[in-house]
Amino acid sequence: MTKALEKRIKELEETIETLEKDLIHDTLTGLKTRAFFEEEARIYFDIAVNSSQGDRGRRKQWFGFKNVSFLFVDVDHFKSVNDTYGHPSGDEVLKAVAETIKTSVREGDTAARWGGEEIAVTLVGATERDAFNKAEDIRKQIEGIRFGKIPGLAMTVSIGVASAEAGKTFEEILHRADEALYKAKQTGRNKVVAYSEMK
Repeated sequence: MTKALEKRIKELEETIETLEKDLIHDTLTGLKTRAFFEEEARIYFDIAVNSSQGDRGRRKQWFGFKNVSFLFVDVDHFKSVNDTYGHPSGDEVLKAVAETIKTSVREGDTAARWGGEEIAVTLVGATERDAFNKAEDIRKQIEGIRFGKIPGLAMTVSIGVASAEAGKTFEEILHRADEALYKAKQTGRNKVVAYSEMK
């Protein structure tokens, strides 16, 4: 094999690796994509809610968790940042929020850009109370972020929390997290609402 061919093969391998990374990562925030999140979260949900019978029960024992919870995070008044300071500043805000969330969750948990300024998080093994506490920690950290290029700017987030439940579908649980997020936004923003608190 010639050196030119070896070089070309190496370049192709690097290109493939980059493409694979881009398929599961949002290019702006570095978080996972929505498609990746839904695929992975559905698997975790399936393991958490199914009984201890058969193959799924064995999978539950192998993975060692019985719960999974989800957060839906929305950056409060994000549109006003874009309108006032421009889209590049909005991008910086979104990246800072995303990085804070990503570094706040454990290895094995997943943070993904759901769309626009909304971020979804899977917390493996977490009860709703665990997830609420983690969400509150994330909310406080984001409230403390300062943006050097925009003195005086402080951002907040609203977060909805829902936990897997036997007898409910994956889509129903995500909808619960979304409902809880809507409630947080509707009742003043910069707060965490767990779905069970809405009953």
